[in-house]
Amino acid sequence: MAQKSTDLQSEMPQGVPDEFRIGAGWVLAAVAHRYRTENPERPVDLLGFPIAVGATASRLIGASHHGGMPKVARIAHRAAPAITEGMPRGEVAGLLVEAARSLGFEWSEDDSEPAIPKLPIPGPRRAPEKHGTPVPRREQRAQGARR
Repeated sequence: MAQKSTDLQSEMPQGVPDEFRIGAGWVLAAVAHRYRTENPERPVDLLGFPIAVGATASRLIGASHHGGMPKVARIAHRAAPAITEGMPRGEVAGLLVEAARSLGFEWSEDDSEPAIPKLPIPGPRRAPEKHGTPVPRREQRAQGARR
């Protein structure tokens, strides 16, 4: 049965690759770290929060469409908690940590240990290196036949 636009949409779209989901957790964890360490008592700017998520996704994942940055940013926005007017940045940071964990990101409780994604964001695909004996060049084959 086809889904109608009035049906409830799930929080996470179907078939999201792990690297996008964990990348979104990485983005939320980075924003949480910033909110926790820079002016945690100041209220969150409701217009600035989505910009912070998008800018962080661009910085961490890359601006390339092929890198999945737009998808990662959308997943991070969907997983982010509801923020109300006047919430302090430190309180929002705690909620963002929980959202990052729900996406599979492992948050370090130790401030000295940097937050590192559990699964790395893959870079460009590379062909596997071939191991074995190299084929001699044409000149080398010709010299070997004359001896």
